[in-house]
Amino acid sequence: MAADLPPIQGVHHTAFRCRDAEETRHFYEDVLGLELAAALAFDTEPGSGKPMRYMHLFFRLGDGRFVAFFDWPGSATPEMFDRTGGFDLHLALEMEDMSALDAYRERLRAHGFKAIGPVEHDFVRSVYCYDPNGIQVEVTVRTPEHDAILAEEQREARAIMAAWTDETRPAKAHLWPDAARAG
Repeated sequence: MAADLPPIQGVHHTAFRCRDAEETRHFYEDVLGLELAAALAFDTEPGSGKPMRYMHLFFRLGDGRFVAFFDWPGSATPEMFDRTGGFDLHLALEMEDMSALDAYRERLRAHGFKAIGPVEHDFVRSVYCYDPNGIQVEVTVRTPEHDAILAEEQREARAIMAAWTDETRPAKAHLWPDAARAG
């Protein structure tokens, strides 16, 4: 972390594309219970002022932050909403405890969503499903060992990163030659 920069306070919102605003609202509000904080319809592109009809949705999380979506029918294709693998894109929503995790798993199943888990990751336990936009949603809870595991991982992070870079950068060099400048 750069000592001369003020710290980033957190994530205000993370935003994704959605194929249909109402379908997305149903999942995040009616199924997951998030509050619909804003549904903003616009006629122009921010910054350029070019004509562009779209909607921007915001759902409030328990900590006051948001998960947001863009419904822009003029540019959407069905392929954009194919299910993504969790390594490519997923949204992890944190629950307070195991009973909350279990309640969400059962709620997802009751609404017809295939909810897998809980899956043990040592520092968290998670339940997985897909939202209507093909985004993998992870509902997760910290284990009692969470902080200790991450503290230990942080101590080793730089060395593990260096070894990984040495091992994998040659195989990536032809794909991303400019990546060699990083670090």
